[in-house]
Amino acid sequence: MDKGTIKQIFAQKAERRDTTNNAYTNRLFALKRGYEQYRKKKCEDEETEWEGCYENWDFLHNVDDLIHYITKVPNQRKNKNGEYTLPTDQTKIGNLNPIIEYLHLTNEFIAKEKFQDVKKVIDDRITKTYEKSNGLTQKQNENLVEYSELLDYCDKLNEECKSYEQKEFKSHIDEWEILNLRSMCLMMKLNLCHPSRNEYSSLKFIPLVEYKKIKKPEFNYVVMGQKRCLLSISNSKTSDVNNVKVTEIVNKDLIKMLKDWRKVVGDDDRLFITPKTNKQWTNDQLSQMMAKYSKRLINKSIGSTLMYKIIIKELGKHYNEAMDNEDYSEAIKCNKVLETYAKTRGHSQSIQKKIYVVKD
Repeated sequence: MDKGTIKQIFAQKAERRDTTNNAYTNRLFALKRGYEQYRKKKCEDEETEWEGCYENWDFLHNVDDLIHYITKVPNQRKNKNGEYTLPTDQTKIGNLNPIIEYLHLTNEFIAKEKFQDVKKVIDDRITKTYEKSNGLTQKQNENLVEYSELLDYCDKLNEECKSYEQKEFKSHIDEWEILNLRSMCLMMKLNLCHPSRNEYSSLKFIPLVEYKKIKKPEFNYVVMGQKRCLLSISNSKTSDVNNVKVTEIVNKDLIKMLKDWRKVVGDDDRLFITPKTNKQWTNDQLSQMMAKYSKRLINKSIGSTLMYKIIIKELGKHYNEAMDNEDYSEAIKCNKVLETYAKTRGHSQSIQKKIYVVKD
């Protein structure tokens, strides 16, 4: 079966987004390729006959061996230290999820349950680790910076952009870089004021009067009115158009940046595009862009999720200090902001405080 066929199988779950179906399809094919290489090498080492490439998906019935491959076999790419490391729990879940969904949708319930049993244990391991580390994975801990350093990085992005803009002679590559840097400055400001997920990659401008005509918003918008600016984000995990997060933008600097950017993009309603291809960013491209510039300027890989955790960590400190000092006015203020951030992020405030808010 080709990718189109597999994607159609995943698309049987109507409430799941098309982007998720694509991600599941790509992950399943990558898993198939990796497992084939693993089986081939294993047969060579054991001097046994290799069964050859899998033309169908019957290899998913090799439950025990596939679970061993997913959980115990080192990654095929070396890390930055030149080592072949074991997959993280998050990587294991990333491989198990599409397997479980595929087997469910193809009525292979017995095999599905075996993979699901493993997933439950790994999910609990992740939760336990998150609770101990305030929601930080090992990789995120390595890239963690203080909130003040995050602000410094934003300043460096602005300085980098100005250095390109001040060039006397600019090539088309320079012009592309200026657009990318300006985009990143706006993206960072958006995440500082309204920390969320990679869904900001697909933001579009829309006038408030036009937005009010839409009964069920399906896309992600920056809603521009004369007196109000809003973020309208459809649920990032499902296609339920009734589940829309609407947040008022109140930060004056961000509003000004958005109005200025609206003039830059002109008739185009897309906020973030790749200048070389003129295509709108995908969630993956947003991650790549955030990692690219943070590595270049501060030698850290900071994505939207880590940024959220840095911001919540800082706000959580202030909240805990206010509670300890019985400063109810400040505590209420901090709690209101935490509540807004939880809504923007799309999870409950209890989860936010349980996992992300620093306790020490």
